[in-house]
Amino acid sequence: MLFKESDGGYAVLPKFWAPEENARKRERRDRVPYETWARQGLLELTPGNVVDYDRIRMRIGELKQRFDIREIAVDPWNATQLALQLQSDGINIMTFGQGFKDMTAPTKELEKLVLCGKLRHGNHPILRWMASHVSVETDAAGNLKPSKKKSTDRIDGIVAAVMGLGRAMVSQDSTPGIVWI
Repeated sequence: MLFKESDGGYAVLPKFWAPEENARKRERRDRVPYETWARQGLLELTPGNVVDYDRIRMRIGELKQRFDIREIAVDPWNATQLALQLQSDGINIMTFGQGFKDMTAPTKELEKLVLCGKLRHGNHPILRWMASHVSVETDAAGNLKPSKKKSTDRIDGIVAAVMGLGRAMVSQDSTPGIVWI
């Protein structure tokens, strides 16, 4: 979740989910502390070996009760069912492309916010780990985006932050405290 702050910066409150069986396998294989993160409440493990989208939908519903969620940006690839369900729950869903066209401006803005100290994330261990593995892809025109294929590990939290920031940048509402996911 991305919260607009009164100084023009943003606060990030990340939420992460992973299938429990896959997390255990990946922890041993990749030496990434998924189970520790889960015990610390930083990562929610869902039963089985596939992502439990019903659980994620339920958690988003709980978050909607606590925060003024304006919209959720979704990657249109493989998100149709959850997006439709969330829309039926009264949440505004916006598709957000993963190409240079949509990702360049918010990627550059994210970098600027980080360099200026205006992106606050509470030193979240998972987000920090993802940031340490992200690589950026650049095209011939100088456009850029986070690259899942060039990055050395998972970077979904960084991509989600870029998407939320992209939606916040085009919003007409500059009220502090509103949330983009």
